[in-house]
Amino acid sequence: MYLLALHEDSNANLTLFHDDQVLFSVAEERLSRVKFQAGFPALSLQAALDDAGIGLDRVDHVVCGNRYHFLPRLMGDGFPTFEHPFLGGAQKLSLYYQHMVCRGMVPRSGIEAFNRRAVRRRLGRPVEIVDHHTAHAFSAYFTSGLDRAVAISTDNYGDGYASRVFRCADGRCDFLYGSTALNSPGQFYGEVAQLLGFHPLRAGKMTGLACYGDPAPAYDIVAELFELDASKEDFRLPPLLTKGLKRGPFRHLGSFSRRDVAAAAQKRFEDVMLAYVHHAVSKAGERNVVLAGGIFANVGLNRKILKLPEVENVFIHPGMSDQGVSFGAGVKALADRGLMRPARMKTVYWGPQYTTAEMEEELRKEGADYEAPDDLPGRVAEELCNGKIIALYQGRLEYGPRALGNRTILYTTTDDTVNDWMNDRLHRPDFMPFAPVTLMEHASKCYQGMAGGENTARFMTISFDCTDWMKRTSPGVVHIDGTARPQLLVREDNPTYHAILEQYFKMTGIPSLINTSFNVHEEPIVCTPAEALRSMREARLPYLVMGPFLVRQSAEGVEEGG
Repeated sequence: MYLLALHEDSNANLTLFHDDQVLFSVAEERLSRVKFQAGFPALSLQAALDDAGIGLDRVDHVVCGNRYHFLPRLMGDGFPTFEHPFLGGAQKLSLYYQHMVCRGMVPRSGIEAFNRRAVRRRLGRPVEIVDHHTAHAFSAYFTSGLDRAVAISTDNYGDGYASRVFRCADGRCDFLYGSTALNSPGQFYGEVAQLLGFHPLRAGKMTGLACYGDPAPAYDIVAELFELDASKEDFRLPPLLTKGLKRGPFRHLGSFSRRDVAAAAQKRFEDVMLAYVHHAVSKAGERNVVLAGGIFANVGLNRKILKLPEVENVFIHPGMSDQGVSFGAGVKALADRGLMRPARMKTVYWGPQYTTAEMEEELRKEGADYEAPDDLPGRVAEELCNGKIIALYQGRLEYGPRALGNRTILYTTTDDTVNDWMNDRLHRPDFMPFAPVTLMEHASKCYQGMAGGENTARFMTISFDCTDWMKRTSPGVVHIDGTARPQLLVREDNPTYHAILEQYFKMTGIPSLINTSFNVHEEPIVCTPAEALRSMREARLPYLVMGPFLVRQSAEGVEEGG
């Protein structure tokens, strides 16, 4: 049985299942090359069918995420690619509409029926529709490897809610309670990010900046913007119509430094969300926590959730943002049919792939200088020891927002000046930290407080406190607050990637390398061989591993420093 699952909205994406296995999953942005591409994932659909070697007529079931987000289906390919400002009129209207959905103030059955007809008109077949947060909950629970858990889905909004909480057991996710979209943690964080000059969809940059500031000076003012209500099951934000970047608390925040405002917002966000999670764990009576939704891209928050004394295990789904909605919707549909059970996630390499012949054809077309070393991992490790930056392009594109070894840039962790020059080369803000990949068997020497978070760290979705040894030997990946967001690597996850790091460890005694995504700023992670070569040139990287080939850039195309 083939099941096709779609998400039409910002971060449009698609997942194709065959029985209970994922065949293909990709975000539309990786193919369109437009960050956060919204609307119908037409390119992803064609790529999935081509990869599987089937036509749409072979698909048995179609499932969509989002019951009540009718605008993407109404506007089709014309749906705006870039979202509106978080305090603009369009956003406010959207939030009020979502609030009315949550409270049952609009004809929900009619909107859902319209959505079904819209997809049927496009694809020529009936469609099932799964609630936004339910899709997130299923994505987290069914990939965690945990038998029982409380699932928390929280983002800006989805199908009327900002957050929904579920008790998960025996392959079921039972809804407990939720909070309206009008009082959204994601909205709060995005508003402050916008105040500081970040686009709300890139609010994660504020998390990096926050570590450089002092939360105390601006905390009391920021606290006026976001709190937990008395029930601890909903949030409170100031009335939406009264808010503006030049009014109320936002006006007063202008007198503080960007760093201190970011620090205050991060601390307030953590304080409120930790109280929310504490209540959810108590209400559900479960010590395992599984998380999805865009706010759980915040690895600082995730680290502190794991530290809660009442929490035993934490798992954050690798596609925690809306890039995971199609996956979760498909999982829910398969679970309803008795075809899928919760299990530990084994891989995220589900995107497009290219043959060795296709790679070599592109290399010849570009006139690239390349070779095929007998011991590629050993050769790469030697060049890393020589202080070279090496981009790694192999196999299938990763699912989710993180680069996990198939579209990755590698560099030594020993250079404590790396933030000063590599971010500039990749056109990224200089306060954004680099993350490490670390051999799992040596993780305890590098990180503290990992118990219950090791599995999710395979997908770079949580940060840990670094040991003194890690701070001494790998300063290039230790953030200013003494933490790092590692990918803990085992051989079966990615054999070539593991072999490179293993060889590097044998040569240096250091079990970590910088792993940063293979792209330049404001672009999606590279997908095709041509994009890999272009990004290599733009970032002035000396080496690129492309499948079995080691590609060298000419000396005049390489910049000093790596």
